[in-house]
Amino acid sequence: MERRNILRGGIRSAGYDARARVLDIEFDTRRLVRYENVGRETAERFLTSAHPASFWRDEIEENYTSHEITEEESRRTGAKEKHAGLDDLKRLFGDL
Repeated sequence: MERRNILRGGIRSAGYDARARVLDIEFDTRRLVRYENVGRETAERFLTSAHPASFWRDEIEENYTSHEITEEESRRTGAKEKHAGLDDLKRLFGDL
């Protein structure tokens, strides 16, 4: 998953995977937390917020299941999605 730089309010970067419905947030401490079952609208509002830390505290922190992940786990999420898309195309055209 690709993350956007935020660099405000103690949040370093964040990224959203719409297919998996997960929002990854990297804090200034380098702690990386994944929030599950986050809708696209909530993720977009967070990613474009003028005050992302406040939005995170008010709308995300206590409302979604979360767990710490590694940088590698964050990158793999996007890779799985790309690979699945290629497999879907191969199945469609009978190459798999």
